[in-house]
Amino acid sequence: MTAMTELFMGAFAAAAVLGASAQATRFCPQGGLRETLLERKPTQPATTRVVVGAALVAVTLLQLAFGQTLIPSRPACTGPELPWGRHVLGGLLFGAGMKLAHGCPLRTPVRVDQGSLPAALVLAVMGLAADAMSRTSLCGLRFAPWIDGGALDRRRFGLAHPDLATVPGLGRTGAHAVLGLVLGAMALVLCWWAPPLRRSWGLWLGPVLIGMVVAAGDALTAGPSGQRQRASERAPFMGQPPDGLGVQSCTFAGPQSDAPLVLLQPSSQTTTFGVMAVACARLGALLAVLLRCDFRPQGVAGWRVGARQLFGAVLTGGGALLGLGRSVGDGLSRVSVLSFGSMPGLASIFTGAWLATRLEAGRRAAPPAGVAGYTAAVGG
Repeated sequence: MTAMTELFMGAFAAAAVLGASAQATRFCPQGGLRETLLERKPTQPATTRVVVGAALVAVTLLQLAFGQTLIPSRPACTGPELPWGRHVLGGLLFGAGMKLAHGCPLRTPVRVDQGSLPAALVLAVMGLAADAMSRTSLCGLRFAPWIDGGALDRRRFGLAHPDLATVPGLGRTGAHAVLGLVLGAMALVLCWWAPPLRRSWGLWLGPVLIGMVVAAGDALTAGPSGQRQRASERAPFMGQPPDGLGVQSCTFAGPQSDAPLVLLQPSSQTTTFGVMAVACARLGALLAVLLRCDFRPQGVAGWRVGARQLFGAVLTGGGALLGLGRSVGDGLSRVSVLSFGSMPGLASIFTGAWLATRLEAGRRAAPPAGVAGYTAAVGG
């Protein structure tokens, strides 16, 4: 069995579990934020914390088993500089777009498998926006000149590594073990106090599986199969493998823009772990839909709602690539390896989504202009 076959078989199994778990649990960071702010429901936010905590613990144990830290090349988090402008702007755009589009690059494909026509249109626009940001001069000409100039050189602050493993007196692997296990345990303990999770152990299963899939992706691409694939695919003169062939876990925004090219030009494109994971996650979600009889066809609600969702899809796809990976990339893949970039990225995502949620709630609560004028006239 070749290294490519081993890697793709592992990607198939891991991503199928991810897609099925995401479908069964309705895992969606955007939905969790909406439930927290507007509906005061604790279930979705608590399950999101379970996913993050499980990913932190699982990836930490994996790094201890490998005896080394993992530095994913996609989403990129290497190099001495911290491009905080990309993380902040990309996160704000992604968070607001995620709210307007009613889904992120993980949740939207699951909704497509459930029969949602709006989700299919949103997914296509997300891919086009991400492709425009990554394969054209749009980012280099319009964004890079004014957001890359303020990048922080971590070496000026004595931070030689692209992660939080800088605890004095500890080696990098030891620092990862301490920080990863402590932060992961804290997240899981906080989840235990959420009433829905205390009442039902079944609510833990899906989120824990999603967190473990993150570690499985790192194990596959950083392990023997991933190393052999890079050795066979990489030209001898290349100093490092392309992003799509490097160490990585499950991400969706970038690989979803790569997938159409693989389908249209298979002979000239490399089928990467990310593209395989996206396809297999769709299969896993579809299988869960069929087993749970959860197919619910949905048409477009109206042109105003549709236009808002498509605009949100543009912001989501463009923001994801501008910010070097977003909800799954920042929230799981990079947080699990304690990347510096994940901190401003996550904060910006939730800030953008929070602002969009508040604006939408205020617009719904405000009475029409005619009603407001009539009420003021009669002294109501």
